[in-house]
Order: sequence, then C-alpha cells, then structure tokens
Amino acid sequence: MDDGDGEFEVQLGAAFGQAGGGPGPEVTARLVDGGLAIGRRRRARRRRAVLLASALTAAVVVGAGALTVPHGVPGQRSDVLDAAHSASPPPPQPLEKGVTVLLVGLDSTVDAKGRPAPPELVHGDLHAAVLERNTTDTLMLVRIPAGGGEVRQLSIPRDVLVPDGHGGQVTINSVYPTAETAERDRLRQEGLPESELLERGRGAGRIALLRAVEQLSEVPVDHYAELSMAGFYRAAQALGGVPVCLNRPARDDWSGTDLPAGRQELDPAQALAFVRQRHGVGDGSDIQRTVRAQALLAGVVAKLRSGGLLSDPQRLGRLYDALSDQLVVDQGWSPVDFLRQVPALAAGGGTAVTLPVTLDGIRPRAVPGAAKQLLTGPAPTAAVSSAPLGERRPGATVTLQPAPLVWDGVPCVN
Repeated sequence: MDDGDGEFEVQLGAAFGQAGGGPGPEVTARLVDGGLAIGRRRRARRRRAVLLASALTAAVVVGAGALTVPHGVPGQRSDVLDAAHSASPPPPQPLEKGVTVLLVGLDSTVDAKGRPAPPELVHGDLHAAVLERNTTDTLMLVRIPAGGGEVRQLSIPRDVLVPDGHGGQVTINSVYPTAETAERDRLRQEGLPESELLERGRGAGRIALLRAVEQLSEVPVDHYAELSMAGFYRAAQALGGVPVCLNRPARDDWSGTDLPAGRQELDPAQALAFVRQRHGVGDGSDIQRTVRAQALLAGVVAKLRSGGLLSDPQRLGRLYDALSDQLVVDQGWSPVDFLRQVPALAAGGGTAVTLPVTLDGIRPRAVPGAAKQLLTGPAPTAAVSSAPLGERRPGATVTLQPAPLVWDGVPCVN
C-alpha cells in the first residue's frame, strides 16, 4: 500500500469521527441525502473514476449495515444526484485507467444507527434472525479496464484466510466486525458517546476490510460500495423483480428457498433466499454459493438492459434516490457517468469468476497471485480444480474454483 492509502485511512477515520459535527477542512468527505459519501485521494497519475452503480450493488450484496446521516447532521444535495436527474447530462470522459470497485454485503439486520429492522421483515421476507455482527458475507471486486471494456467480476469466498496482523490468520468475513468491535471498545473506555462509537467503529471496520482485500488481491481498490440487507430488498422491489434461471428445482428451509427449475422472475424475498442458500447447492460450501450471487448480478444487468434503464439517466437517478439511504459509497459515485463510460456493461459484456482456493483442512486459502491474474489478465475459460467436488480425500490438498460465468442474458445455474 502506498502513501496515498495511508492518507486515505487517516481521512476515512477522521470523516467518521467528525461526522457528528460536520467534516473538517482536511477531510474529503461530504454529506449527501441519506448518507455520508467518503472521498479518497489518489496519486496524481490516477484519474478520478466513477463507482459501480446501484445496478450492480443491488445484485451482489446480501445483507449490509447501511450508513445514514448521524443524528443532528442535516443532509445536503449532491451534485452527483443533480447530474443524474438532468435531462442532458454532460458526456463523461472515457476511462483512462482501469478502475477496481469493492462491493460489500454485511450479514446484519441492524442499521447504521444500531436499530434492528422491523421483526415482521426480519422473520418474514428476510427469513433471518436479528443479526448485529457485521460479517462481510459477500465480497466482490469489479474491474473495469481502461476505455470501459468488458467488465470482470471476482467473488471472494467469505471463509478465505487472511493475516490478522498479529501473526495469525482469520477468515476474511470477520475482519470488518473484529476491527469495528475493537475500535468501539477502545473509544468506549475513553468515554465517548454511543452515537460516535457506532460511526467510528464501522469506519475502522471498513478500513481494515479494504486493507485486507487489497493485500489479498494485490490490486488497489479505487471505490467502495456497501448495501444493507433491507437495501437489497428495496432494490429488488424498485427493479420489479430479478430474472434467474435454475437447472433444477431448489428448496432449502434454512434460507427459505422454494423455486422450480427454469427461468423465472424472483420477488425481493425470493431473490434474497436465492442468493443466501447454502444447503443443497453443490457441496454446500460458500465457494459454490458465490455462483448464485454472480447469477443474480447477471440477472439484474439483464433486467436493466431489457427495461431501458441503463440508457435513461432520469430513471436511473430515481432508482439511486430510492436506495441512497441504504448505501455507503465513496465520493466518486456517479451512476449515470459510470454506465455511459462502460458500454460493455450496457451491452451485457462481462465475466464473473471466483477466487480459486486450496483446501488442506477446514478453511480455504487463496491461491497466491490468482486474484490479480483473474482481474487483470486474459478472460478465463474453464474452472481451476484439482479434484471434483465430493471426491476430496481427508487430509489431501485440492484446488477449488467454479467455472467462470459469462454475462450473456440470464445464465442457468444450480
């Protein structure tokens, strides 16, 4: 990580620490309707790029803690939203550098102010318990090459091991909540009010997660997006359902999945169950479940293309408005500009891959160098696996990776 990354960490921590009284003059953060947009300064040679629009975050994050404006802090109108609603937005500049976006989903039913979602939603359509620990159960890196060419999306299995900073290792989905809890405990001992503990704790969690992902992938992250579980539900509502295709019927009491085979349109509750199902999908591991998230992402893109939303700045802006209080994004967000800078997305061009892991016990380990190669190298054409699922010998070391998923309409998955 370079000096710019260290500067970002200082600024991000300060942004969350000062949110209650307004950002200070040295903090590249500003308030927008429904949330705090966090800016990141990069080296001079790296041009500012836009963040992946809600068209993608709605599909891939299956539960997150949303960041909303703290009590007593008025929201301000963002010029990004103004541009999104403009009848004739200025043409964007082509992407001169490749852009990498980190998409995060937290498996939590508690919002950014510590309030649980309504019980009828949690135990009904969300088919969940009240979850207060912000585990990052969905992690995706999305890479857009210079010039806005074909999109590459990399899923990171939640159980992949990463260094814990103390000589040990932890699963990557525990990095965010562990750092958040440690920071909140530290600040509580200093006598800070609970309202500040929440914001600053989550800020520490995001910093720790971003650093872990960059270290794992060896690819600098340019933008960050996080969506709540309720936000996912609302996004599916705003889209009017999400198309998917199943090779065989899917039923799972744990997630609430009960779907027939074939192509179908999922309502918000079904979409959430579809992407959260673990039991009965392949070998039941999280590595197999990532394919469901990739398929849902492809379905959202297909839905947006077929409905003409990708070419309609005003409608896209209204969708963003509907989700803005559920999203955490960096200051570079510009949904309309992004979609116009990435023609391959509007054309359905993209490939989804899963980080290959070696399994020599219970926990998977990332294959060294694989993430960078998959994000920036030639498009993969086949799965990387040294042993078929279900044929692993106890104690044997195997490499696992599902086959790539091409964004071409609505792909059928298991």
